[in-house]
Amino acid sequence: MSQAPETSTPDEGTEGYLQAFGDLAQRIRDGASFSGRERHCAFLNTGQGDFADVSTLSGFGMPSDGRGLAITDWDHDGDLDLWFSNRSAPRLQFLQNKIPPESSRWISVRLEGNPERKCSRDAIGSRVELIFSDATQRRVKTLYAGNGLMSQSSKWLHFGLGAADQRLVAAKVRWAGGAEEEFKGLEEGKRWILMQERGKALEANKREPITLPAKAIKLPVATDVARIRLSQPLKIPELSYRDFSGETQSITQLASSTAVLINLWASWCTPCASELEAFEKARSLFESKGIRVVALNVDHLDPEEEITPRGAARAMAKFGFRGSGGMADEKILSLLQQSILASVYRHHQMPVPISFLIDRGGWLSAIYKGPVEVSRILSDLEKLGRSPEAALKAAVPFEGVWSKKFFPADPVAISRAYMEGDYLEEARSSLLSFLEKHEAPPGNPGIPAEQKRNMQIGAVYFQFGEIFLREDRETRARSSFLKSLDYTPRQLPVLNRISWLLATAGDSSVRNGIEALRYAKFMMGAPGAADDPALLSTLAAAHAAADQFPAAIQTTLKVIKILEAGQRPDKLEEQQGRLRLYRQGKTLSRPLGRTTP
Repeated sequence: MSQAPETSTPDEGTEGYLQAFGDLAQRIRDGASFSGRERHCAFLNTGQGDFADVSTLSGFGMPSDGRGLAITDWDHDGDLDLWFSNRSAPRLQFLQNKIPPESSRWISVRLEGNPERKCSRDAIGSRVELIFSDATQRRVKTLYAGNGLMSQSSKWLHFGLGAADQRLVAAKVRWAGGAEEEFKGLEEGKRWILMQERGKALEANKREPITLPAKAIKLPVATDVARIRLSQPLKIPELSYRDFSGETQSITQLASSTAVLINLWASWCTPCASELEAFEKARSLFESKGIRVVALNVDHLDPEEEITPRGAARAMAKFGFRGSGGMADEKILSLLQQSILASVYRHHQMPVPISFLIDRGGWLSAIYKGPVEVSRILSDLEKLGRSPEAALKAAVPFEGVWSKKFFPADPVAISRAYMEGDYLEEARSSLLSFLEKHEAPPGNPGIPAEQKRNMQIGAVYFQFGEIFLREDRETRARSSFLKSLDYTPRQLPVLNRISWLLATAGDSSVRNGIEALRYAKFMMGAPGAADDPALLSTLAAAHAAADQFPAAIQTTLKVIKILEAGQRPDKLEEQQGRLRLYRQGKTLSRPLGRTTP
């Protein structure tokens, strides 16, 4: 079971949590299985207070990693059928109950509440009790909106009636609002609608069941072959290789005037041979479409393989390819690997063959793991250079509606999540992407739309400052916090951070006690600031940085008093240490990597 941080303060007690967070992220990137191999289970009530495990006998015990369960009379034959969802394939399964209808006694009811009587129309939380001729027999069910992990069933309440000598007399409903009502005249083997304050049950219309023929489960064969069409093209770094004569060739320069397909191959790889042969046959077609193939050999990167450039050239000629070729080195492989990781969160090591489709201008647009058909390359080639929306559509294997316009992503929240896992480059990238689309000068705060934009952009620059503080780049952090203040001049978190940084910076060119105190005094004018230990701590540090140690001591004593009253021993030791520092006439220095006061 994963553990939450032990404290609410981000910088305390979270080392183990962040390590686990990072390990989890790496496990996802490595493509590791998360299957718990939790098979679905079924237990039979024996009627004596005990349950018997009938999972295998009933068909439940399939080799799946089970998750959700939906219970419903799918075929309307009076018994309950089951839908399962699984973590592993097959993701959805249906188990049909085959009990002969003539051998079962049952009744189903659906409730409809009256909102005027404090019961929702769906009647969630209402309870139904069946009354029998034998008063000792009880059947009781409560209507839930959902019950169990990832599970939600039909709102029809299904009752098995048991032995034939028990006659059904009535159904008593205790509605969610507290009122009770009794319905009589219910016949077995039918579906009834019970409406609050009607007093009479309505028989539901019969519906034709949907027939689902049983089929054998055929799981897809695992394969390393994959086409990855990037939803947003990625600008490639400077790429070059040495041709078979030892001359350096620039792929980046080549890509400035034509599309390029980089293909990595090995002499021992049978699919590589077939692929290069196909590329040669299509070479004139490729060139007419504006694409060049560059085939790079990787044999020599394996310590157990010994091949010279001349040997690689002979192998390529043997495969039938006469186009551009050369030797891949560790640098180009590393750059290509980084390009994959920048676009694909879950990634294994690169296989051979593997190909990279680069659009004119040096934009990586598609990655082909394993052999790729010429027709696939030509199809993707036609889609290059289109709008971001078109690229996004081409990146998915099926049609759909994108939800991001209904639920826009919060770049700051995404950045914070990356930052918690210590993925600082990714944390920065989320913010940069937002600014590329939305950055604008500070607007008029009196206009709601401009005020909202000010808040968004200000929050982005504040998060930039947090990242730079984590990296101990204090000059950049100061610039980011000041930029945030341009958009949100009265935001307490921003005022607190800039004051804290100016008061405690290790960089003497950043530290400025007078400015720190100015910001601190301004923020202390906010309601409740005088009783906030975090803000008071910053004020004390600013007083010390401005050589006002008596004020720093007095403020710190106030912080200690507040913490003692609030029973915060975790913070007391730190403040007592600061008090000793101020009494010695020393200023406070920000610990490396720390972002908060």
